Amino acid sequence: MIVPMKKLHVIVQKKDIVSALESLRELGSVHVEHQEELSGYQLEERREEVQMLKDALDILGRFECKLQVPQKDTPDWTDVVNDIQKLYAEIEHDQEAVAQREIQIRQWEPWGDFDPGDIGALAARGIYVQLCEVPAGKEALVPEGVILEKVYFASGTYKCLAISRGKIDLPFDAITPPPSGLGQMKTMQVEDQAKIRGAEEKIAGLRCFLDSFQEIMVERENVLKFEEVEKGMRAHEELALLKGYCPGDACGAIAAKAKQEQWGVLFEDPSEEDSVPTLLRNPRWVEMIKPVFGIINVLPGYREVDISPVFLIFFSVFFGILIGDAAYGSVFLILTLVFHHKLKHKVKDAAPFMLMYVLSASAIIWGALTGTFLGTVLLGAKLKPVVAWLTVSKNVQLLCFTIGAAHLILAHLWRCVRRWPGSGAWAELGWVWILWVSYGLVKSMIILGQADMAVILNALKMMVPGAALVIYDIARGPKGQIPVGIVLLLFSIISAFTDIVSYVRLFAVGLAGTAVADAFNQMALSIGFNNVVSGVFTSLILVVGHAFNIVLCGFGVLVHGLRLNVLEFSGHLGLEWAGFKYEPFKKIKQS
Repeated sequence: MIVPMKKLHVIVQKKDIVSALESLRELGSVHVEHQEELSGYQLEERREEVQMLKDALDILGRFECKLQVPQKDTPDWTDVVNDIQKLYAEIEHDQEAVAQREIQIRQWEPWGDFDPGDIGALAARGIYVQLCEVPAGKEALVPEGVILEKVYFASGTYKCLAISRGKIDLPFDAITPPPSGLGQMKTMQVEDQAKIRGAEEKIAGLRCFLDSFQEIMVERENVLKFEEVEKGMRAHEELALLKGYCPGDACGAIAAKAKQEQWGVLFEDPSEEDSVPTLLRNPRWVEMIKPVFGIINVLPGYREVDISPVFLIFFSVFFGILIGDAAYGSVFLILTLVFHHKLKHKVKDAAPFMLMYVLSASAIIWGALTGTFLGTVLLGAKLKPVVAWLTVSKNVQLLCFTIGAAHLILAHLWRCVRRWPGSGAWAELGWVWILWVSYGLVKSMIILGQADMAVILNALKMMVPGAALVIYDIARGPKGQIPVGIVLLLFSIISAFTDIVSYVRLFAVGLAGTAVADAFNQMALSIGFNNVVSGVFTSLILVVGHAFNIVLCGFGVLVHGLRLNVLEFSGHLGLEWAGFKYEPFKKIKQS
């Protein structure tokens, strides 16, 4: 659920700003809304400090040390950070030089090693040497007085030296000599690579300050946050105002602290114009869906609805159908168990692991229902489906359409409850009827193959009562908008039909995953396990093929499983995901 918030204003004397902010930070429940622009030299300096430390930690994280480095405090963190950034800049510069030079080495290796300075020395003595590329069969075009020495041949072209007593224009592509010879380039390459290794070793040696930097960064972030809140307060004469939002259940603690510290405090309900942050609180079993919202970076607006329970239930079903294989679900389950065991002391929030347990179970259950384990070919008749009905394509399509209709109808029923008792509630019931009729039309046209005009016209007639309820709601609006509303209604009815049809993607993607799995299975079985070599190749094909397919199925979940919740369902519910996160002013602690 979305936690009800209160807007609060805290008034303190200017001389008490620091102590008041320290007390509010200790409470850790006020989402501050800045009243003044967060600018100024001091804030910029703090931001630069935090960014420097983040960059340094990022660089240190890239250079692992084979041996455990004893941690120690840094005497002057700014000097060490500057050294790290300087060393890393040198590494990047040298790596770019090495990469560019490697291209030149490959380009000039066919010419062999020579000193480009010799070409200038010979020219000073009246002997001109030009490098050129001559297409095969064009050697006769060499001007008189030019000796053509072939050095290398590749791709129908000779790399040549054109030698003459005077400077003669050649009818071929001339090549500019390199700045240094091949041998010298290779020597420079070795030297730069040694410099890179040396700089990397120095950075790895500075990992002894890793813990110290993390502590300092947390401290600097706290200072920055504190000064931003202080800067964002509105001051007038001897008073200062802080504005923000807090959960309704936190008002008591804030009021008690205000009384103790002798602040002025006002709590009020947010107005329609206020930008209120969103705080979600759900039962423990629902909380596991939070990581998904974090990954796709969406949050319902404060005045919208929290669909977390519905999202979790339907996303789990979608995951099972899209992955569609008990073996793949088992792989996800085993990997989750392994990572959960290894990271249980490092990762405080177990929600991602709990979610993966549920999703893995969903894939295993669907695979068992359909008899799919590493595809359908590998085990063949040995694995019987629990529900044979699900092995028929038309039946699975019907199930997908049924899930889609139920999903979208639920959205409009939910919207009906929210709009009750207004006329908009009746419009939502009208949409429920339209969706139900659309579901029947989809079933007739796609499952039963009855795509004639009579079926379509009959469905349109059946939609009339639902459309009438929607038009009734439109008619209660501005008179000038009624024709536009009716036209838009026609498009919306078509859209509702196609939205139900779009749930067939669950069947299509799941079927594609099974088809890819079976293709690799057949490829592997065609080689067989007749001997050691064939056994190795067969095993390799099975492992690589199914690993590749698991990745593809994962992408299918990200694209289609999320879309049906975030776009189709949310669109029918009127959910715009317009929220932003509730971030209370509190002390950051080192993780």
